[in-house]
Amino acid sequence: MKIGNSFDTQSTNYLNQNKTNTQQALAKIAATRELSGKDGADYLLSSSLSSQIATISQSIQNENNSIAIYQSADSTLRSVYEGANKLNELSAASNNAALNASQQEMLTQEFNATKDAMQSAFDTASYNGTPLFNSAQFDLQTPSLQSVSIDDQESIDTFMKNLDNLSSQVGANITRSEVGITNALSSLSNLTSSYANVSEEPMDNKINDLKINELKLESSMIVQAHQNDIAQQRVSALLV
Repeated sequence: MKIGNSFDTQSTNYLNQNKTNTQQALAKIAATRELSGKDGADYLLSSSLSSQIATISQSIQNENNSIAIYQSADSTLRSVYEGANKLNELSAASNNAALNASQQEMLTQEFNATKDAMQSAFDTASYNGTPLFNSAQFDLQTPSLQSVSIDDQESIDTFMKNLDNLSSQVGANITRSEVGITNALSSLSNLTSSYANVSEEPMDNKINDLKINELKLESSMIVQAHQNDIAQQRVSALLV
């Protein structure tokens, strides 16, 4: 099953374009060298502040990207968890001694089809073309479904426990990035104030451009996350 369509590509392109626009706004900030005085000390201080501003602003972009990535992973995990609950229900239903062989076989087939849909959700989840799970880039290793069996309730419980652990890992990454952005924004505010004291030209316009492009970038990431949600809804439809 392939998750994605032409609109996904369009939203990804829009996301990348807004990243470029934000980077260009940052470049304008970093390149500003108009000083109120002529002495070299002011110039060196301005250069140092510009460099720090560009570095911190880039770190904010990186953290925003990280949040979008792990939000996409979280969306996939929610759909897989729905599947795990269904496996639990099917396993409990199969323990009914009143079922005949044909009915047992139907439950087993549905159980295996649900497992396949869950595995497909793991395998096809991606961000900008890079797999979200079981790849070195994001270090999100999925629990194995291979040993999960309809007649082994403990195997289902173990899978769900491991899924909870992975979900906690994803949530921790999102929280860490959010804290990083908060701290970086505080530092950025202080640095831009200091820069204004040694710069002849106010940075208001450049900072405003940066804020506008950051808003566009955030909107683009929301669109990307929305498309991932739609993709996971397609997977969830297989679990009904």
